[in-house]
Amino acid sequence: MQRLIHPTLLLTLLSLSLTGCARFEDHPLNPVDSAARIEARALSSAGLRDYINSVLANKTGQPPKAWDIDRLTLAAIYYHPDLALARAQAETMDAAITTAGQRPNPSITVTPTWVRNLATAAVPWIAAGAISIPIETAGKRGFRIAKAEHLTDAARLRIADTAWLVRGRLRLAMLEVYAAQEAEHLLQQQLTIQQAMTERLEQQMTVGEITRLEVIRSHLALNQLQLNVSAAQKRGAESRVLLATAVGVPVDALTGIEFDFSKLAQLPDLNLIPVGQLRETALQKRPDVLAALADYAAAQSALQLEIANQYPNIQANPGYAWEMGEHRWALGATMPLPILNQNQGPIAEAEAKRRELAERFEALQMRILGDIDRTHAGLGAVLAKWADAEKQMRLQQENLQSAQALFQAGETDPLALLGAKLERAAAERARLDVLVEAQQALNALEDTLRYPIASTLTATLISDSALRKTPQ
Repeated sequence: MQRLIHPTLLLTLLSLSLTGCARFEDHPLNPVDSAARIEARALSSAGLRDYINSVLANKTGQPPKAWDIDRLTLAAIYYHPDLALARAQAETMDAAITTAGQRPNPSITVTPTWVRNLATAAVPWIAAGAISIPIETAGKRGFRIAKAEHLTDAARLRIADTAWLVRGRLRLAMLEVYAAQEAEHLLQQQLTIQQAMTERLEQQMTVGEITRLEVIRSHLALNQLQLNVSAAQKRGAESRVLLATAVGVPVDALTGIEFDFSKLAQLPDLNLIPVGQLRETALQKRPDVLAALADYAAAQSALQLEIANQYPNIQANPGYAWEMGEHRWALGATMPLPILNQNQGPIAEAEAKRRELAERFEALQMRILGDIDRTHAGLGAVLAKWADAEKQMRLQQENLQSAQALFQAGETDPLALLGAKLERAAAERARLDVLVEAQQALNALEDTLRYPIASTLTATLISDSALRKTPQ
């Protein structure tokens, strides 16, 4: 008796089909282990050091003595969970390309039949079987692959966009640390001067030169400064937590770390920055703009796929049967008939999605344009305010120098000199507030332009080469 498929051949085919099968590996999430890994993160780790050196081409192998905004940005790229999530999403989309390119497997149908009460003396078995071979038409596989590739490009571009957002938050957090540190220093100066003034006034009250009311006012000012110093110390502690979160490390990782605030202590000359040119570049080449274009290209491919789905796929069904000594070969095919619908609904949805993404793209450009114009105008106004603060500082410095000259000439008392010093310290605090406001406006402009105006490394830190380094 002949059979459709020899058992050995069938077993061979089955074993070959299972050879390349993936096996499940359990990777449970343990919150205790995860928390321990996060707590172990440090800016002194060898992995981070090697990563920074590889990006900056620094072959010294030694960690920097002081951490500036550029190196902290690399630390955030290495550690921050938002970037780890963006990378994981890009890997998910990349895996979808493999899924989109898979061809449908053929299938084998075997239907042995036993005939009861057979009237003849022949063997009471009928052996039959068929192979089903799916055939896609109209280039559907190519459209699926193109759609997945465009979505993967969009996900990769969003890694860079996420890095810019992380950098913006990091710069603001570092600015807050700098502002808290400087404010505490200036308040301590004012507190020391006010204490000296209070002691001097108490001496004058003792000899009857002034009334107790003036001493009480000085004590009130002294108490207020002590409260301000305590508030500045609290602000400093909170700012370090904010900075650690922006980097993606525990706050203990910042213990003993020296920071370089030189890029925050002064403002760059914006006249040397081609803001107009960068504005046009941002409208066309910001990572989120390019990602939106990739999303639109994916929608185009999705529409092409749905249009191709109007044309039915073919199922080739060659078969064989052995019945009572007869060999019967069959050539069959199955194809759905597009009579009741021609895929109009999915095509309409794909067209609407493409229109939606086109509107989203234009809305994004409009938002970017408004953000750039607003932040640029705001920065200009703050810079004018900065010029006034600088002028006030110069006047207070001149006033202090005059008071010192008069004191040395014996024409004024120590209290007047202390008052001039207190006024100068207050002017320095006002100048610091304006500087922080200006740096915040500058940070907003950098975020909208996606261009590091105050950085010497330009966009190297947010380049594809930096983002594709293997994270910790």
